[in-house]
Amino acid sequence: MADAAESTDLDLAVLAHLRGYPEDLRRFTNLMKQAHPRGRTAAEFFLSRPVAGDSFVAALCRLVQAGEDIVTVVEAADLLGLPPGRVLELSAAPGFPRPLAGEARHQIWRRTDIAAFRTPGAPAAG
Repeated sequence: MADAAESTDLDLAVLAHLRGYPEDLRRFTNLMKQAHPRGRTAAEFFLSRPVAGDSFVAALCRLVQAGEDIVTVVEAADLLGLPPGRVLELSAAPGFPRPLAGEARHQIWRRTDIAAFRTPGAPAAG
């Protein structure tokens, strides 16, 4: 079982990645209400149940729990200074980093891969 600080840190990290995904955010916050009184993180609780292999929230929980520094489409858009729709267009183009998980608007990348995409010498983001 996780201690209170670990529980809060892990779940807050997952929550931060759910900005821009209102339905997933609602489900995860409801799960936090169920898990925390039992002394577990919502991420642990979520992953202890059967979930679809392509579950966006499950992928987020696994990657955050593993300590990966990740970004979603919404966060990648912020990093690149582009609208999320443009990030989705770029994600289908050659030269854009391959996601760790997900598809369409639920893709997840390493933060360093997205940051490298916009550094000097990298393909133009605009």
